[in-house]
Amino acid sequence: MTRFLLAFLLFVALSYPMLARKKPMIGIAPGYNGAMTSTLSRSYTDAILRAGGIPVILPQVDNSEAAAEMVSQFDGIMLTGGVDIDPAYYGESVLNETVEIDAHRDTIDILYARAALDAKVPILAICRGEQLLNVVLGGSLYQDLPTQKPGEIAHRQKTDSKYPTHRIDVVEGSKLAQIMGRKSLEVNTLHHQAVKIPSDKVVVTAYSPDGVVEAYEGLNKNQWLVAVQFHPEMLVRADDSWLALFKAFVKACR
Repeated sequence: MTRFLLAFLLFVALSYPMLARKKPMIGIAPGYNGAMTSTLSRSYTDAILRAGGIPVILPQVDNSEAAAEMVSQFDGIMLTGGVDIDPAYYGESVLNETVEIDAHRDTIDILYARAALDAKVPILAICRGEQLLNVVLGGSLYQDLPTQKPGEIAHRQKTDSKYPTHRIDVVEGSKLAQIMGRKSLEVNTLHHQAVKIPSDKVVVTAYSPDGVVEAYEGLNKNQWLVAVQFHPEMLVRADDSWLALFKAFVKACR
């Protein structure tokens, strides 16, 4: 019995450093070039690697059971940028020719978003990901900001996306304010859609000066959920302070 106990304790002692070094695996939702090819900017995977996580591109799935099974293999899920969400998902028809829809991606991203919400794994949603998650949770979108909510900020910048072009004001005490340590942030802007009516399951935590929603977080205390309209994975290429957001996400995934 004593030999067994010693052997067990030795096994635990030898295994502990290996277990302690395990890095969280982050499933990242890509875009698609047709139904056969997944595409993803390296900026997303680089940011997760630098933050201490292991990025893995999520495969294409076609049903909720497959999405749930995939999500169960990961410690966190990232929803990424891309084209517009079909407005039919929030009860509207297409507004104008600026709305670019990828029905194939909508189907897959919604399956993964619902599975991640059900599993209560940490979620970081970026740009399209922020918009999609709001829709999945029952909110709606401005389909085209220049048409529906014109303001002084051109939300599709023409300059290099790793550099900011406007300020956002962050709600004091929010996760984003705590993570970044500031109530005012300079961000990039690469979108023409945005949150219109926020879901009642989230709280808005940042606005641009023209009133566009720039960030929100989930109200479910059992799930880490931060969504941003801008692209921190690009900003971090020029400003290391943005790595704090990805480190906080990876930490939540542990």
